[in-house]
Amino acid sequence: MPMVVTDPRQQDGPIVLANHAFLELTGYSAEEVIGRNCRFLQGPLTSDSEIASIRDGLTKKCNVSVELLNYRKDGSTFWNQLSISPVLDEAGDVIYHFGSQKDVTEQRRAQEMEHTERTLLMEVDHRALNALALVQSFVRLSRTDSTEQYAAAIQGRVDALARAHRLLAQNSWEGATIKQLIALETPPISTYRLDIDGPPTVIPATRVQPMALVLHELMSNALTHGALSDPIGKIFIRWHHLDARLVINWREHWAAHSRPKPEPQFGMKIIKGTIENQLRGATKFEWRNTGLETQLSI
Repeated sequence: MPMVVTDPRQQDGPIVLANHAFLELTGYSAEEVIGRNCRFLQGPLTSDSEIASIRDGLTKKCNVSVELLNYRKDGSTFWNQLSISPVLDEAGDVIYHFGSQKDVTEQRRAQEMEHTERTLLMEVDHRALNALALVQSFVRLSRTDSTEQYAAAIQGRVDALARAHRLLAQNSWEGATIKQLIALETPPISTYRLDIDGPPTVIPATRVQPMALVLHELMSNALTHGALSDPIGKIFIRWHHLDARLVINWREHWAAHSRPKPEPQFGMKIIKGTIENQLRGATKFEWRNTGLETQLSI
């Protein structure tokens, strides 16, 4: 076991004995450690609180046991399980400090990996539950005239969640921009018919799938009943920040100004439920002669 003996009666409590295991652990020679205080093992990331615990224990003449990050001669680090005991003379005065070290880097790494794994599993579980909540909501709210249409609608919405999931994975689960989410739901043939503009905005990872579902509903409606079903129709998408909220304006423009107002059943309930329940926001729909206008606030 690596160990040293220090002499508190000398100025700055220098090391007076260091065994071979200590020299191997730290990378120093005996000449480089004898006569120096042990603090040369400390570095920028060594915990101040652990250093304070050592200092407090030495002052109180009691045993000290801490785990702290130390530095070798070559600059590499190791986690040191340090134990310090005072050696007293017959009068009760401290004449030496005996310190033993143990490299617990691997154990520490294993503990950190276990913690990371546990945290990751909790996050995966949380995201899976969120996705299932979305699936349950649109399965419950979807309405169509036939079994085939119902199946196609459900499949399209599940596919939208899957696309958002893949995008999150590509972005290392750090969220996605609004532009990425819009592009995800825009058919390639319709890209030139979208006019989008807004400040750089990243949607947090936990809100990407709900937002993708909302955009899917709007885009599906535009393709089937709205601007993209018109040969020269266009969609204008704008967004801005207002206080602590993000406001998205979706405006469709049809060529046929006298086009009748569509029935509000294209997934408005899903959009409204997702925005209000999943994103804690509000929705506003308005049908004009020139097309649908939607405002989403999250």
